[in-house]
Amino acid sequence: MSPLLKLTMWVLVGCVIMCHEVLFAEIKGQISYNSLDVNGVERTYMVYNPAISDTKKFPLMIVLHGGLGNAESISETTQMNRVADSGQFIVAYPNGTGGRIRAMTNRRTWNAGTCCGQAVKRDINDVLFIERMIDRIGSTFPIDKNRIYVAGMSNGAMMAYRLACEIPDKIAAVIAVSGTLAIDNCDAAKNIPVLHIHGDQDENVPFEGGQGSRGLSGVCHRSVNDTINLILRSRTCSHPVQETDNDGLQVFTYRCTDGAPVSLITIKGGGHVWPGGHGRNNTLSDGRYISASQEAWDFAKQFSKNAK
Repeated sequence: MSPLLKLTMWVLVGCVIMCHEVLFAEIKGQISYNSLDVNGVERTYMVYNPAISDTKKFPLMIVLHGGLGNAESISETTQMNRVADSGQFIVAYPNGTGGRIRAMTNRRTWNAGTCCGQAVKRDINDVLFIERMIDRIGSTFPIDKNRIYVAGMSNGAMMAYRLACEIPDKIAAVIAVSGTLAIDNCDAAKNIPVLHIHGDQDENVPFEGGQGSRGLSGVCHRSVNDTINLILRSRTCSHPVQETDNDGLQVFTYRCTDGAPVSLITIKGGGHVWPGGHGRNNTLSDGRYISASQEAWDFAKQFSKNAK
């Protein structure tokens, strides 16, 4: 057999092995599509259940899409299913409310308070929807109700904050990415740990607040600093400890003697993206320093509602 033919055969074998590994990685768990009735309206959500053979109960990570997104798009953007495979937790991707015209039915928003879109205009009770979804998932999947976490992007981050503020008994930790608080009182979330991740060059939900040059909601957003201050208002916390400061990011942690900890990761030069994600606005440099999905899990897994 000639050297060239041998080389060709080994290349083909390698391709087969790689393709098998990729295929296997894609089918580790199962995705289910679900619906429930909330005040006469059908609401939908996806659940990713990793291939877990153990019989114990597992954490639930709820991931909320941004404005004009949907469950499928945020699943693709965050790649949270891959983190769930290694971390062994269940992921839920609920859908917000779509527009009334056909072209907008899968371009969805959340009623996070002052933002966004049709969900706010129609005064949709998204808190009730998520609360009922949690109950439904809890009756179907083996979840640990003391370890339910919420992560969100943009309008989804705003909704994650609202859930912490209004149903804090259900939520063990919140991770907000590229979105700020859209209601005026969050004192009830005093005992909910918070991680906020935001690019300092975000043009949709600006770090310093305002509408943003690329914003579509027409909403004047609260700044990141004002959001953190509102979250801290009901807590007794020390001055922030700067844990990381390099060319790419700054990490500040507020340690509290009365109330749960709060952390802020600022992405230097970062835009309106899920860092390390696969969204249409992501660039190769976005994930240079962190993966927001891995950061979300590494942060959340420290906390449980029944922890002393």
